[in-house]
Amino acid sequence: MRSDGSRIATRLNPISIAVVPSGDFLYVANWGTHDISAYLIRRPSGFLIPVEGSPFAAGRWPHSLAAAPKAPFLYSANGDSNNVTGFRIDQATGILQEIDGSPFPAGKHPEFICIAPSGELAYVCNGFAGNISAYSVDPESGALHELGGSPFKSGEKPLALAIEPSGRFAYVANRRSDIWAYGINRGALEILADPPYPGGKGPTAIVIHPSGDFVYFANFKSDDIGALQINRATGLLTALPGAPYPSGGRVPVGMAVDPLGEFLFVANGESDEIAAFRIDDPTGVPNMIPRGRFVSAKMPCALAVDPLGQFLYAANWASHDISCWRIERAGGGLSPVGIG
Repeated sequence: MRSDGSRIATRLNPISIAVVPSGDFLYVANWGTHDISAYLIRRPSGFLIPVEGSPFAAGRWPHSLAAAPKAPFLYSANGDSNNVTGFRIDQATGILQEIDGSPFPAGKHPEFICIAPSGELAYVCNGFAGNISAYSVDPESGALHELGGSPFKSGEKPLALAIEPSGRFAYVANRRSDIWAYGINRGALEILADPPYPGGKGPTAIVIHPSGDFVYFANFKSDDIGALQINRATGLLTALPGAPYPSGGRVPVGMAVDPLGEFLFVANGESDEIAAFRIDDPTGVPNMIPRGRFVSAKMPCALAVDPLGQFLYAANWASHDISCWRIERAGGGLSPVGIG
């Protein structure tokens, strides 16, 4: 497998990245080859080392990966298979083994999967069906069991979902330009606001600040970042001052917030860059850092930060590789990791 400085080759069209809670392993969904590449995150460098046996087969057109927060499970939402593949992660080696009962049925063209902070619930955005499938997660086997009342109504073309840290509220980015807010009641999704919140032109990624106070979303058609404040009591949203904000490039399609809540990173796919923003405390407003645009090969489309906030990884759709960066905590800049 070819490596090139801060980049390491993967398979065709990497589209999603997940880092396990321990920070030991990173997984990449390869849309074009219907499989998942697995890597060991080498310390202290942050460089990626392929796991033995990688890649591992997924369903057709895997769109999204999610690692369970409290158990060794990984899930892949497979767009063309209309299902979710579940894996058990060997915690010593990173090798994936498909769990019993997998794959699990989903709706039409699942494009995103999210595991609740408790690890007890999973949600899948069914892009062509305009709804959200909800599941309980078996804590021992990792099997998914669809909840009564599922799927739940969403807007047109739901592409991403984020749950705030307490697990009480969920937010969905719908490509047709709106954000839906839900209360979570025993796993069921209950709509909080009707009509939904304006989301800019083409919201396609959504993340929540680790404080649970702010929601950020990338508008790929208008090259900007939406930002909303969460009412911690009700889950309702209000726009931050000055929002939306320029994304720092063209066609923003991926986002990540570092676990310390200091920085927001945005993948601008058409301009082949990652933009870095410092999040103002206490307002939540993202401000681009000086010289905060970083080249990331061809069409970065997904980002992930390791749990310690040391490294940022970018899936580059058109160059079929992963960019590996060290986060410079003092300023929020990015520097390529070394090989070692």
